[in-house]
Amino acid sequence: MKRKVLTTLMTAAIMGTLASPIAWSAEASGTEKDRLAGAAEQTVSSEKDRLAGAAEQTASSEKDILSWAGETFESEKDVLAGVTAETETEEAEDGNVTITEKTVPWYLFSLDNTFDTPVYFIDGVTDLPYVNLDDWAEMMVTIYHMCNNPEYTLYVENDGPLVMFTRESNYSMLFDFEEGTIRFDDFDAFIHATGDASLMDMVSLEPMDEEGNPLLLQKLEKGSFDRYGKEVELRLVDYAIHMVWSEEDNLYLVPIQTMADFLTALPFGINSYFNEEAVYLASQDDLGVGQVEKTDIGKSFFMAPYGNMSEELAWYSYCELCLVLDNLYGLKESHDITSFDRIFTETGYRQDLCSTDPNVADGALNDFIDYYLDDLHSGFNCASYRTEEILSVGGGKGLSRLRDEMTSAIYEKAREEADTPIVPYEEVGNTAYVTFDGFGLYAPTPEFYYEGDMFVDEEEDSTASIDTAKLVLYAHERITRKDSPIENVVMDLSLNGGGQANAAAIVAAWYLGEAAISIRSSLTGAISTATYRFDANLDHQFDEKDCVLDKNLFCLIGPYSFSCGNLVPSIFRSSNRVTLLGKTSGGGSCSILCLSTAYGASFQISSPYRLSYLKNGSYYDTDTGIVPDCYIMKPENFYDREALTEYINQLF
Repeated sequence: MKRKVLTTLMTAAIMGTLASPIAWSAEASGTEKDRLAGAAEQTVSSEKDRLAGAAEQTASSEKDILSWAGETFESEKDVLAGVTAETETEEAEDGNVTITEKTVPWYLFSLDNTFDTPVYFIDGVTDLPYVNLDDWAEMMVTIYHMCNNPEYTLYVENDGPLVMFTRESNYSMLFDFEEGTIRFDDFDAFIHATGDASLMDMVSLEPMDEEGNPLLLQKLEKGSFDRYGKEVELRLVDYAIHMVWSEEDNLYLVPIQTMADFLTALPFGINSYFNEEAVYLASQDDLGVGQVEKTDIGKSFFMAPYGNMSEELAWYSYCELCLVLDNLYGLKESHDITSFDRIFTETGYRQDLCSTDPNVADGALNDFIDYYLDDLHSGFNCASYRTEEILSVGGGKGLSRLRDEMTSAIYEKAREEADTPIVPYEEVGNTAYVTFDGFGLYAPTPEFYYEGDMFVDEEEDSTASIDTAKLVLYAHERITRKDSPIENVVMDLSLNGGGQANAAAIVAAWYLGEAAISIRSSLTGAISTATYRFDANLDHQFDEKDCVLDKNLFCLIGPYSFSCGNLVPSIFRSSNRVTLLGKTSGGGSCSILCLSTAYGASFQISSPYRLSYLKNGSYYDTDTGIVPDCYIMKPENFYDREALTEYINQLF
């Protein structure tokens, strides 16, 4: 195999750190060569002989019949993966395809980061862009470097119809253009950000000091471990997604959307968008999705005119949606879904999801997510730039969403009618109440926590918007002050709908001294546990003085305690150090994965990374919620602090 080493690539064009933006090496290291030489099933020389006739291969003139999860799919325009391609200027002959190259701007995160990079169109379909794997590899290195992974390096090798990407960690992915497959020896390890604390870690250790050491949250080696998962094969050929190899032009083409869905969405939340003028690799936040006004890059993307898509794009978008959901939807097994094409067919959404009218396709996706998926981490976030008006097909809201809305209304009303207002921090006799309606870190700079005002003002600070670390730091100072009367601490998560995982880790570590967060991948079976400490007294030491384990600890939970608001009580449950009060929490075990459709809509799903708690060496999923130790039946009793304090004191 021929090898290219991509280490700095286009990063220098952004950061100005290198005189030349591209660094190449034609030779592999000796150890790498030896490792690759042994990969017989991937790169054996007999592959060349077996594939010698591939250049003459042509697509069948008959309809392609593709078997897919028990269903039969027909498309007169399908071309089997791996067919050879003629040059740009030649017409298709004998079933071959025509490749057209066009250089367009690629915007990475913002309009400030622009690259003129080719895209490729097959048989004149100009709204479905492909990328050459060499170009994509360069973009991957740039993305990882810009996302604070300076050690990331990518080796690219090709041998006939085979292309291998190998990371600096030696984990690899293999593209087989004859078979129409992409194989990962370890999917989680291949997309893993080099700075992560663990294999599937969702917790950021930021903020950091100038030397890169964590200021507030520390990961412990003791109590942290990974178990790697199984090999993953994406059979694009089974989903009618074409991989096109032109031996003559040395082109290896895969749809940009497919590459982004599996390589940048999960580790960084970066989705692919194309409006026929430019490629946008950006998060939904980068575009301003869900905001009153779109960002500059968002305005650039959405400025393209309304209009229908080609039949080829509509079909590919549907096929890609099925491929992504079949592999990356974390609750597939819980929903008893064998394949998404099957459930789309059974629920009557398949035809509309394949529509060339984006108004219809967006409406179908929106209604399916709301009514049939009906999990609160999944949702339709924004219509395509092509869409003028979403046409609902009548799904409505599912039972889980309706119950969630009713439940939150009941508990919010009970809180509003409490005798005394519920504030972020409150002391009632010998009991301190710390209330979080969400988890988030909002400090403008790391110094904020050391130099800013940590005082919590009952008039100015909201239980929903207050910085989590700020509230914990303030509560810790008050609870541990000299001559403090506090014997009991109650953490109120009854209206906590979730938030940032690192903020949730801070809260749990403050309570317990050490907090372990466990994750299991529904795609690969990998499991990971990371244990954290929090510097609650800001003395730059992570020790026993940073927690409140010497107090009687309680946590108030309810049906609206969801996602990270469900994770924290699950950690408390496994610790046997915290008494849970209230009603069973609302569940929500998966992290959120933001995705886009190939025609430009934005949505989110429950990712394959499922939060779990570890007990007796086993991982237990938290999606059904956490059961309290002591039930509180009436919502109004949740917020009667005087009565609750009296009840707590009677427990001892």
